[in-house]
Amino acid sequence: MTYLVGFNQPAFATHVPPDSLRRVQPQQSISAYVGTTGPGLLYNRVLSQSNRLTLRVGGQYAAYRQTVRLKASSDSYIQINPDITIGLALASLKWHPFQKSSFFITGGVGYTWHPDMRFTLSAENKLDLDGLVMTPEDVGIVTIGFRWHPVVGYLGWGFGRSFPNKRFGAGVEMGVFYLGKPSVNLDYEGFLETTTIDEQVPIVERNLSNYRYLPTLNLTLSYTLINARKRIQLVN
Repeated sequence: MTYLVGFNQPAFATHVPPDSLRRVQPQQSISAYVGTTGPGLLYNRVLSQSNRLTLRVGGQYAAYRQTVRLKASSDSYIQINPDITIGLALASLKWHPFQKSSFFITGGVGYTWHPDMRFTLSAENKLDLDGLVMTPEDVGIVTIGFRWHPVVGYLGWGFGRSFPNKRFGAGVEMGVFYLGKPSVNLDYEGFLETTTIDEQVPIVERNLSNYRYLPTLNLTLSYTLINARKRIQLVN
């Protein structure tokens, strides 16, 4: 015979058997966020009975490929075609150091399948540089790329609970990704073939060696899927 706690029960059923089965569903939620590195989605699952340690798994994606026209002179333009993509899968731990505060710190590791950004430059028409006139064929196509390590680290902090008491909750998170030392790739044709620009690539890499960090700022909206209430089933 099965009885649920909280309902009026016959006198003979008030005794709780020692072999009662207690089931506790861990808190779970979904967090959507948008910020400086694009939109993302996280699945949250509590790891401690105090609800202060949470596992987060998710990812984010953003891309920018809009052509930019740069005016070189009164009637000359250079086209810049960027290929900037942020595609990241991330696993992290979120910890609330204070029991009654929404402040948290978080850290984790991620993998990006597009750890670079590229820019392709070409002349839209005849290019007049202080009397030096070149056709688009003379200018050719120049592609410059910057590449970082595909495995990145993350450290962040902010305010907001992953498991709101009223189902929905908002928060803010600031953090920084560690990308590693960048490398530079230069590919070109046209007038640059007559120069020694390849010798400048190591110098550019050395000047960019400190650009290993990507800061981020996100606004977060969380929705609680399962709360922390204990479901008790008594079996007689």
